[in-house]
Amino acid sequence: RTRRPRWRGARFPRRARRRGFARPCPPFTFMNCEVFSLAPLRCEAFQAKETLRAVLHTILFARTLGVVRARDVDSELFDLTYTTCGDPAVERHVEERLDALVRWLAKQDRADDTVAQVCLSFYETKDKRGGWFGGGDERVYWEQWRVPIEVVGGDEALMNVADREAKSAQLQETIVAATQHVLGLVNERKDHIPPVVSADVVSFPYEISLPGETEGALLGSLRRMLTHASPPTLV
Repeated sequence: RTRRPRWRGARFPRRARRRGFARPCPPFTFMNCEVFSLAPLRCEAFQAKETLRAVLHTILFARTLGVVRARDVDSELFDLTYTTCGDPAVERHVEERLDALVRWLAKQDRADDTVAQVCLSFYETKDKRGGWFGGGDERVYWEQWRVPIEVVGGDEALMNVADREAKSAQLQETIVAATQHVLGLVNERKDHIPPVVSADVVSFPYEISLPGETEGALLGSLRRMLTHASPPTLV
């Protein structure tokens, strides 16, 4: 399922902020950005990292550039295999971001489900000259993948062994369906991909946004622009 972002001046819902959905970047940043929203992945806390690892690496592998040394990885928790682009820097960055997500989940109230969203966004960097804020590079996002997760809490987190195995098998099927859906979308939607300007990189520039981070990053960017801005020329 695909849709365009709808945050054109609208207030981001307060309930969504409380439940761990990262605030999207301003509309001008996502102009002509293709947005893919996957089905929620419902899992236990200890499964969240491995679940997202399989999905994120599938997306990154599908958007690799040129010839890569693909690496098949057997899941640590599930009976499935996913493919990475084989680049140590990409794999290290994904691990760092997922470790940060695990730390965030550990701080949440386990009396209820924790609903969150992880965003993987691809962008290109353009030289912004002559604008009101002066020169500098600007990130122009052209594709974003929104991956919602639901980490069970309360009584469901205290399942017996049989129920836990059944839920794990169901989650495994959901992960496989999600990765297949990703591969179908990347082969179907290609017109929005920018031209490749360098053969020396493995992946398009990308970022992984976690719950509660986007708003702070946005304020920091605005602060830097205002600090280094040149005053407008008076006529």
